[in-house]
Amino acid sequence: MIKLIFAFLSFVLVVGGANAETGINNANAMLQYWSNPTMNWCNNTSDTVNGTIGRLKNVCTGNRNSQCVLVDDYGALMLVAREINENGANFCVTTIYAEHKKKGNAWTLYSNPAGGAKKCFWMCKSGYYGDKCSQTTPNGCDSTPLTRNSFDSYNLSRDYDVEGSIAMFHWQQYKGCGAHKGQEHDMILAISDWLPSGHGAYASPFIVRATRDGWKDRIGWPTIWATGSPTLLCKNGYQANAAGNDCEPVDANACAITQLCSGWASNGFSESTMVTKYDDARGCFTYRCSESGKAFASSTDKSCVDCATNNRNGISPADGTCVRCNVGQIFDETASSSGYCVQTTAYVKTDMVYGRGLTHNNAPSDISQQCWTKADPTEYRECVTGK
Repeated sequence: MIKLIFAFLSFVLVVGGANAETGINNANAMLQYWSNPTMNWCNNTSDTVNGTIGRLKNVCTGNRNSQCVLVDDYGALMLVAREINENGANFCVTTIYAEHKKKGNAWTLYSNPAGGAKKCFWMCKSGYYGDKCSQTTPNGCDSTPLTRNSFDSYNLSRDYDVEGSIAMFHWQQYKGCGAHKGQEHDMILAISDWLPSGHGAYASPFIVRATRDGWKDRIGWPTIWATGSPTLLCKNGYQANAAGNDCEPVDANACAITQLCSGWASNGFSESTMVTKYDDARGCFTYRCSESGKAFASSTDKSCVDCATNNRNGISPADGTCVRCNVGQIFDETASSSGYCVQTTAYVKTDMVYGRGLTHNNAPSDISQQCWTKADPTEYRECVTGK
């Protein structure tokens, strides 16, 4: 009898411990806020869209590729929600994988990634901001671009099981799917696609199936497919645009000053007197005086001063400072190499009549070639200057 009891306890420890569910992060009540999809089972092909990330993002998409192996099973890397509420979710870089016991069930597993510190961040539905998406007005602006390539330093790992922290709409649903024993199915929330601006992403419910093959081997892998409809989420300080297909700043200036070009201090910007200006060549923002006829006193003094724009004065297109040219010079906004001041050229009366350097004695004998006969202003200028 003692031997039988010992054998039974050993069996429970081995079978139960293989898929130890120490606790579930139950998000079932939140499903209604995330397109409310119904649970389904036994898909054979992963449909992760563009949701997989990491060094092998285009290879490990929920399959049995040899590059995606984790000891004796396979995985994929995604941004998976660890916390979910009605207004947003906290996403973390997460390895999704599966394994099974010989002649037994197959089960899902989740772990933190390799290759970097744990990376988690909140993203919210439009109109909500901050930690836990609890604010209705933004406090700051997270302008760091969010792209699929942002996570290329991460790799798959099975070093630490974090299944208990994954927010799950459905969990531990076992179906045979035509094979021996059961295959666990979970429904989670994860990033499914990216935005052109990098200011947010789409999130979708995904079903994760612990797929197995054969009877005697121990090979398991995750089959992952999107279900329901994607939801647009924005980073802090951003909201959905009018078309509902991207995120834009709530306060353009507040977001711009978090992306200032080198040499442009954020404490030099005054929202009451200045506007931000995007520098296409450098991919960052500078700023300018907003009032017409005002420019910065100098490159180091960002106070806005009067700057009359005329032949000798103007506003530098490079840094918004007031340029005042010397006598004998004129302001030219295309002359960056000379500080936007160029020497003027003097013309005498005979130049204006016949052309530069010409007089009555050496002017063209054909009257129509003499400048004074040109009625068109452009032709006249070209005749006088010789250009």
